[in-house]
Amino acid sequence: MKRLTLSLVLVLTAQAAAEEAPDYAGRDAIYSQTVLTPVPHARFMSITAKKAYKRCLADNKGSSTPRTCPNYEFTAPLSSLDESVRVATDLREAWQRFEDRYYQRAVTELNNPASWFTSCVVNFSSGSKAQKAVWTLNSEPWMYPTQLKGMATVLPDDRLHLDAYTLLAKVKNSDYCDGIAPRVDFMYLAGTCTYLGAIRLFCLEGSQNTLNPAAPRPLWFRYDVALKRIQSAIRHAHETYLPQYVADVATALAPTAKWWPLMWSGLDDAVVAPVMTLKPDLDGVMAEARRAGDALGSPFRLTAQAYYAQGLTGPPAKLLRAHQLPRTTDDLGVENNNPPGVWKLEEFKRRFPPNTAPLYERFGYVHLFQAYNRMVTTLLPEQVKAKAARQMIFQATGIYFYLHDGTSVPVPAPILIREYAAGLPYAGPQTHFTWVSLPEGYPVPRVKGRPPLDYGSVTK
Repeated sequence: MKRLTLSLVLVLTAQAAAEEAPDYAGRDAIYSQTVLTPVPHARFMSITAKKAYKRCLADNKGSSTPRTCPNYEFTAPLSSLDESVRVATDLREAWQRFEDRYYQRAVTELNNPASWFTSCVVNFSSGSKAQKAVWTLNSEPWMYPTQLKGMATVLPDDRLHLDAYTLLAKVKNSDYCDGIAPRVDFMYLAGTCTYLGAIRLFCLEGSQNTLNPAAPRPLWFRYDVALKRIQSAIRHAHETYLPQYVADVATALAPTAKWWPLMWSGLDDAVVAPVMTLKPDLDGVMAEARRAGDALGSPFRLTAQAYYAQGLTGPPAKLLRAHQLPRTTDDLGVENNNPPGVWKLEEFKRRFPPNTAPLYERFGYVHLFQAYNRMVTTLLPEQVKAKAARQMIFQATGIYFYLHDGTSVPVPAPILIREYAAGLPYAGPQTHFTWVSLPEGYPVPRVKGRPPLDYGSVTK
């Protein structure tokens, strides 16, 4: 009786979900399943490749020269969640290194030769490393069918900026002084104000405004040279530091004995790594089951927890089939374009927490780390509140000359290079990262096509 009641509840839920079923015909790169042996791993599938595989098998029937049919399923061992946080932290470090050395290069070029002595001869680097990345379960409206309402929007929290913007360099001076030598093309002549006691008699100064209105303005300043110096640093950053940033990213994402990323085919596609915890989080799953029911309303409020709880009983290979309406089949979309399960409740698995491999297998979902490139055109630093701390300022001085004792006192007269007041221009890739969960048979966000290589030899 109990089993019958559960079946009726599930059929009712499925029928309600089917009323507004979205079109899943366009899905291709999907998560297939989690397998526990011999190495816990996740399997992914290309529906396009599976269709090609079936055509290949059909063509081979009766052929005297059968060809090898291409693979359509791809595997990656489950890495630890902690290891993915380590990789994310390394990606933050890679960007922070690039951004800091870009600024330090520009400000050093601008103030050369004084800055060559103060920065390139003496190393005042803080040597700080990027703060630990923050795990965040990413979910956004574009990940879900438009028919599904009530999903939480949580943006990636990768914090691609310096943890602190100060005058002190984060990176060592060899990171930004490469190829810089003292320059002799002096750019300015200090202005002078003459005093008799506390009385200003007269000033000899030019028209260039400074950030210190009390200081005499420079008699002469080559603003055009200042612009050329910064432009030279911009070119150097894009031609030299940018390729090195890309290399740092590749190093951060490279496979290790503990880390098994799956590279996808396109340059803009995400690098995907299924990740797991060592401690099961059944409470987290059931808490999300309650939230799913509350968000979807009747009849899901009464049936959602029972639907997900199927994962705790029965052989795993048969679990998803219990979710189907009568007389339907599921081949992960190849025949009927319908992914398995009650689609509304399955989509809500994108809010399930990271977990152990057995619970992934039981509940039919997996948690992924993703790293992906965005081609951006921006001004660095990107944070508005950080821009004041990273200005292009020529550190000029003025002179106070006192007649009564013949002393000269230098006073700061810094000159803002206004063209770069909003930041230094950057055009190129930024490697972002996040974490997502997804159900069996549903599309993997941020990827398409198929990986060129996988870990089949490891997971067999």
